[in-house]
Amino acid sequence: MIRLKAAVLFILLINLGFAFRVTQGIDEAQRAVIKAYHAGAKDKAPYLYSKTKAYKEVSAILASEADDIGSKIFAIRTMNYASKAISAAFSGVEELTPIADVPKTKEKKENFQIVDLKEIKGRLDFLRNNRGVRCSPKELGRAEAFYDALVYEMGKEEPNSALVLRFFNEASTESKIAESKLKVAMANEFECYTGRKKIVKLPEEKPKEEEKPKKEEEKEKKPEMVEEHLKITARIHFDFDKYNIKKEYVPILNEVVKTLKENPFVKVRIEGFTDIIGPKEYNDKLALRRAESVKKYLVEHGIPEEKIEIVGFGKEKFIATNENPIGRLTNRRVEFIVLKVQGE
Repeated sequence: MIRLKAAVLFILLINLGFAFRVTQGIDEAQRAVIKAYHAGAKDKAPYLYSKTKAYKEVSAILASEADDIGSKIFAIRTMNYASKAISAAFSGVEELTPIADVPKTKEKKENFQIVDLKEIKGRLDFLRNNRGVRCSPKELGRAEAFYDALVYEMGKEEPNSALVLRFFNEASTESKIAESKLKVAMANEFECYTGRKKIVKLPEEKPKEEEKPKKEEEKEKKPEMVEEHLKITARIHFDFDKYNIKKEYVPILNEVVKTLKENPFVKVRIEGFTDIIGPKEYNDKLALRRAESVKKYLVEHGIPEEKIEIVGFGKEKFIATNENPIGRLTNRRVEFIVLKVQGE
């Protein structure tokens, strides 16, 4: 009985530790979506805003299926695209963003016979090449996000069949709706497709009296650029007394690399931490080594050194209890924090 209770307690601690790490990433992603909304991205950058929200939805779905790494990847992507949406809202220019290529895969398993990545990719390419971003921005953004999620899930050695079908249905449905809207716009030569306004002659009206010139303070002011800071964090964790990067966290680091490359105005600070075990002086050095190992990975993958700062905090700023193994693992971490956002 005692052993059974101990086993149940251990499982509970694992679940609590997992839930803590994952839900915090989702919360940060949600805050990024809210920032984009308050910046006016919903109306001024509907394609990017829709894609941002869909990435956050994918992050939550993967978290519900206990895919810690996948959830973090799409949470980072959410915050990356929230930043893009905010920039587009201020600049008034909304451009297409990259989507994944169809991966080279082995023969399909029976469970995935109906899933045709090439069909969806072909439809997305048609939309992207024919002003779909203007004529059906919300549907296109959402379709692209779920297509990326589908590529991610299909890339696993053992894909979750329920998730594959869910992501496929979302990507397929949204892309078909977007395609339908675009074809209507093409057939009727709507402005979103042609880029030209239709001139419609109206009956002549009597000339209106000239309006009095507005005073300077009454004139409409152009919206000024407001710098938006997004606290983008992503955590990776380390084994006890180690600073080497675990293989399971490489996809997260690759997403950080991608984010930094796509946002040249962003600089990051890499912060290293330890758990409570060991002397302070030793842990300070270990925390810095963890930050240095992550910096080395980013630099080796094309991120300029001048865009990265590192610091080691050692036995400080714990985010979980040190009373059990799961809590200590959670504290042995590296975080990425945006230092500077310029030129948005």
